[in-house]
Amino acid sequence: MWRNNNPRANTRQRVKGFTLIEVLVSIAIFASLSVAAYQVVSQVQRSNALSQERTQRLNEIQRAMVMMDNDFRQMAMRQTRTNGEEPASRLVFWSDYLLDSDTKGLMFARLGWHNPQQQFPRGEVTKVGYRLKEETLQRVWWRYPDTPVGQQGTVTPLLTQVESFDMRFYDGKQWKKEWAEEKALPKAVSVVLTLKDYGEITRTYLTPDGTLSQKEESSGDSNNG
Repeated sequence: MWRNNNPRANTRQRVKGFTLIEVLVSIAIFASLSVAAYQVVSQVQRSNALSQERTQRLNEIQRAMVMMDNDFRQMAMRQTRTNGEEPASRLVFWSDYLLDSDTKGLMFARLGWHNPQQQFPRGEVTKVGYRLKEETLQRVWWRYPDTPVGQQGTVTPLLTQVESFDMRFYDGKQWKKEWAEEKALPKAVSVVLTLKDYGEITRTYLTPDGTLSQKEESSGDSNNG
């Protein structure tokens, strides 16, 4: 029997390449692993972005609540003037389209704005207001509680995605949706905000309730503080 003793020929017979099926299977496995890895990375990125978005939103809500706390906890028994008119008989204003609000607007005087040794051109009592514009709760403030004709307040956006802004007033016996008492503050106020993402948020504040005396009224009329 003839036998091929050529080692090179034997080597060529033993060397084989990948078949087409093996190549296709390898490509399919690699593609599957790549897709899985991409999905994992993409999911991590989406989760991180969502977490950052929620954190920013919670920070926005917290900042707005802090600002509102500072204002409502220091409501002042102080009459205010607008556009150089006579002192208003009401200490709290809550009415439709007040301050050019899309719905109802709120306005009152507050204490606690420190002015050491009168270094700044303002008093320690200021006038603040809240309004809803294009689903954004805005704060409006003036340097003095008595403002001349044409003086515009400084507007600060506080909170976005606000569907509604409402107030309730406690007179010592019951909660009311309106406050029409003259020269008097309610015993407590409740702020109700409805947010698109977190629903209804309610904050209730006690006030220095009472009635403005003639002496206090005269004192308030004589200066800006």
